[in-house]
Amino acid sequence: MKQIKNYLLLIGLCLVVFCSCTTDFEEFNKNPNQPEYGDINPVNLLQVLTMNASDRWLNHTWALNGELIQYTVSGTSNNSYHRFVIPNTTMAGCWSWYARLAATADEMERLAIAREDNNCQAIALTLKVLFMSNLTDCFGDVPYSEAFGNINGQKNNKPKFDTQREVYTKLFEQLELANTLYNSGVEFDSSRDLLYNGDMDKWRKFNNSLYLRLLMRLSNRDKEFNVGKKIQEIYLNPTLYPVFASNADNATLYFDTVEPFVNYFGAYTLGQFASPRKACITIINMMKAPGDPRLPIYYTQSGSVWNGYKSGMPTSEIEGESNIAYINQATLGAYDSPLSFMKYDEVLFIYCEAIYRGWIPGGESLAKEYYTNAIKASIAYWSSIDPAGTSITDLTIDRFLKKVPYTHELETIMDQKYIALYWIGFEAWHEYRRTGFPSLPIGEATSNDHILPRRFCYPDNTTITNAENYRDVTTRLRKVYFGGDDMKTPVWWSLNAIERGIE
Repeated sequence: MKQIKNYLLLIGLCLVVFCSCTTDFEEFNKNPNQPEYGDINPVNLLQVLTMNASDRWLNHTWALNGELIQYTVSGTSNNSYHRFVIPNTTMAGCWSWYARLAATADEMERLAIAREDNNCQAIALTLKVLFMSNLTDCFGDVPYSEAFGNINGQKNNKPKFDTQREVYTKLFEQLELANTLYNSGVEFDSSRDLLYNGDMDKWRKFNNSLYLRLLMRLSNRDKEFNVGKKIQEIYLNPTLYPVFASNADNATLYFDTVEPFVNYFGAYTLGQFASPRKACITIINMMKAPGDPRLPIYYTQSGSVWNGYKSGMPTSEIEGESNIAYINQATLGAYDSPLSFMKYDEVLFIYCEAIYRGWIPGGESLAKEYYTNAIKASIAYWSSIDPAGTSITDLTIDRFLKKVPYTHELETIMDQKYIALYWIGFEAWHEYRRTGFPSLPIGEATSNDHILPRRFCYPDNTTITNAENYRDVTTRLRKVYFGGDDMKTPVWWSLNAIERGIE
């Protein structure tokens, strides 16, 4: 652990060089007063990149996604994300951090290519896709083709905004390339790999599982991208496209109790972590009624009954509620609480939906099998990290499954996927906008015309630092998306975009 700390202190300087004071892509430019970085081993960037990504991932999961998608509700008037009041500074923070992370991954890729290090290049590509997919899924059209490379002398500080269709085309190309580069037969410095300890087979599975996630993200654009055909190809060719095969393959960071390799929330008190955002009644009811064994792992009961706040309601009504459950700090916010970027159960839900849509042969019986196994995999994961050591018996699981049977309906799949995606970045919000599920009640005190945000707004400083390209993208938002730079305009892959007839 001392070795990790020493490397983080050293390599942290590199990240500052690449990313300091950065709030937009257009600020990644070359500083002639800084040294060249061609001699940096690309693997050195992996460690700090992973840690910085985990911090942001956890923060956005806790502060934003939970409020948007009704996992949590803030009980004070100072934070109104669940009422769809999101300041531009908060959205700019998401933009800035995903841009920083993607730029660092891009530099890792450059250094790896220069050293002919295929494994480092592949990891960099996988991580860049992870970060850039979240950026475009949050904002829509974003800079990509002209976003990177400025640190090596390309002085385009005002990159154009690529359409989301163009961004996804590039994401798929990079995932395909990474899949061909991973080589488990080549020695790799496992001490710098906090996620998979140098196991290239698992990195490759993560890459292709992420590919499945993003393919399914475009389920509403099947005709343009042949999504179903590609998902079927991956499904039928596990040797060519290996994906997660068990929870042992999960893209999960298992922190310990020794700094700096600790959970972002480890130093938070219970009041700082749990009190600001307590349980929402939406998910509490979804889990309580059928006896979901994950409920006491996700949340801590307050009083004799399970209760949660209603989302989007006036502060006065929220403060009148009592015995509200709160998020389980022992499970989620301890120094050694793990963080997942993606898990095995998500792959199973994707295959279940693909069968439901007729993209994979097997019919209802096979879809039911994947649905059941997905829920079991989720329960197994959460049970394995439960610090209370709660024993979840097969009988308990069977009883629960009988109360949430597979009904050959998309809503059934998505309701259970929503529960399984708890604490996985923005994934539940992305999936809600893609499918419209689960059915979420919109509170009377919400802003944004009572519309759950469909995207984030571009940072205010972009209107100044990249004015011409910002004007171009807002023109596109107006003419193509029938909206503007606001939280009501849909992103291209969303269900609402299809309903509007957006091409």
